[in-house]
Amino acid sequence: MLRSLTLICFGLSLSADDTLQKAFEDGNINAQMQLFYYNIDKKNGSNIYATSAGGYLKYTTNTKNPFFASMRFHTSNPIINSKSKEKTDLFKTDGRPLTAISESFLAYKTKTRILKIGNFMLNTPMMNDDTTRIVPWSYRGFAYTAESIKDLKVQLYYIDAIRSNTSDKYNKQSASGEFDNITMFSLHYNGINGLKTQAYYYYSPKLYSTFVAQGDYERALDADTLICFGMQYFKSGNGGKYANTEDKNGGDDINLVALRSSIDAKNWSLSLNYSQNFGLSGVVKGYGGLAKVYTTSMIANGRGAFKPETWMLKASHDLNLGDYQSEVALTLTDTQAKDKRGDDFNAYYLHFKHFFTKEASIYLRYESLKFASSIKDANYFRAIASYKF
Repeated sequence: MLRSLTLICFGLSLSADDTLQKAFEDGNINAQMQLFYYNIDKKNGSNIYATSAGGYLKYTTNTKNPFFASMRFHTSNPIINSKSKEKTDLFKTDGRPLTAISESFLAYKTKTRILKIGNFMLNTPMMNDDTTRIVPWSYRGFAYTAESIKDLKVQLYYIDAIRSNTSDKYNKQSASGEFDNITMFSLHYNGINGLKTQAYYYYSPKLYSTFVAQGDYERALDADTLICFGMQYFKSGNGGKYANTEDKNGGDDINLVALRSSIDAKNWSLSLNYSQNFGLSGVVKGYGGLAKVYTTSMIANGRGAFKPETWMLKASHDLNLGDYQSEVALTLTDTQAKDKRGDDFNAYYLHFKHFFTKEASIYLRYESLKFASSIKDANYFRAIASYKF
């Protein structure tokens, strides 16, 4: 009997070793290199600029297996001359090079469900990776997603630590302040033709909780033309001892409505977006990342504190510069604060994006902000060259 059990255990051990070896042999490696230049020119005479070289390296074991794992490193390193480079958020808060483990998780999946445990990046309205720098935000905890019911996706996240895009440490510090933990529950329903709906509830004891709802409707006018309408609602409350009501990143008095209308044709698109925050709290970063509100450009936004009302007109055009995508875009923004502590401003934004190949691209972004108090005026420029492999 003992001999039989030994043989069985030995056989299972060999099988597990073979499975593990195959998972690593059939794994996937991908990477991206970036060269990132950022310049901030302020009216008050201060000038901030830095150039960074970095990117990421990611390895994932065979995702066809029920169990798989993934690891990703991001790095951002100052090169050439710079001035006040720590204020660009490209590096650590003291300006030193930044290398971080942005993902390191184990996962289990079935045909309709997936569970991740460890460190991972997110894509939700109030917690996301924020791709505006080389190193993203990431989160520690577990993430569960189920799609067992047709047209319905359910997500449950529990986050006990956050790593910002200027740190290599996971801790209990969100973009809005200290926290104990954050639980998120969301529903996504796409069962109505042309309509996508989603709702999120973030519960964070001692910080603040937030409800987010969004609906987007699309209808094709012809083979090349699509019209879109959307609505967003953000509402926060239940402020605890860590909450700051007047925080621009997020607080316990967010009350924001946003609307979007757009037309997308074969080579161009045009959209008119509007938002009004009736609360004193901003929603610039939420709990981490960059809060996803319709009225957002590179710097200008309608997500700030003190009741901003924002109109934003966006236009883009595809250019025929080769075999791969090229695009030029223009955004005009007008923001009026309904609270005297806020700042009125106008902004114009321009970008040019060009793909030389599927892997190589360049992205030039410029934005100028003009405030009611001209001393706050500033110009922002980013040049990003990237290569994926």
